[in-house]
Amino acid sequence: MIIEFLGTGTSHGIPVVGCTCPVCKSWDTRDQRYRASLYIQGEAGGALVIDTGPEFRLQAIRAKIQHLDAIFLTHAHADHLHGLDDVRPLSCHSPLPVYGNCPTIHEMKERFSYVFRETQAGGGKPQLIPTIVAIDMEHHEGTYSQEVQHPIVVGSLSITPLPVLHGRLPIMGWLIEEKASRMAYLTDVSAIPQETMALLTGLDILIIGALRKRPYPTHFSFDEALEVIRTVKPKKAFLTHLCHDFSHRAICRYITKQGFSLDRVAPAYDGLRCKL
Repeated sequence: MIIEFLGTGTSHGIPVVGCTCPVCKSWDTRDQRYRASLYIQGEAGGALVIDTGPEFRLQAIRAKIQHLDAIFLTHAHADHLHGLDDVRPLSCHSPLPVYGNCPTIHEMKERFSYVFRETQAGGGKPQLIPTIVAIDMEHHEGTYSQEVQHPIVVGSLSITPLPVLHGRLPIMGWLIEEKASRMAYLTDVSAIPQETMALLTGLDILIIGALRKRPYPTHFSFDEALEVIRTVKPKKAFLTHLCHDFSHRAICRYITKQGFSLDRVAPAYDGLRCKL
């Protein structure tokens, strides 16, 4: 399994429009953060992306993405969804399933209604199959999408939803497995239910959102994310969904001051690739 961080920034991206802080003016390319997204390729087949933020076109070009088999959404906030139209070239030969919980799929269909409107034909829209991932047989209204149980198989990858909270909003993290390799992606998280914590044991990689050092009601702080890492003990952990309070180097210094080796815990950065 190969993973690539397409974006590691928070909702405004970095540099922030109109900001002249040291991080936004930094020459270190690791401080230039597109909105959070992850690309995953299976060793024996299967390619997926988690979230399609506003820079998805630029991210896909930089990562040289030529094929996708599926899209997985954590939630429907703009910084995780609004690049969805840019999957058009990757869906023209075969429609792409888009997986998410019921509120996410419903909101996606509202915001991108032209995609699912029968009167809009031709190549001017992506070809998508909205698919609800059933969590404890959650109820929903309407028959506007398919519903699947989990795990979901994409090529040689097996994907299991990880329910978490983003403030009061129920959203999804995702557990991705291939043979004995296990990784989890939890962004925009402020609380993790015990049922989800139980699925985070034995991870090779944990990717977890850590907005900044100061507390925030809808995101883990550095310390809260590091406490989860201490608890579940992944072999390697990366912090993502970072704001402009700290540079990459400053986050590294903070992590080491908390007693972690950078070989075990590190801030992610755009373009970082890892092989499991």
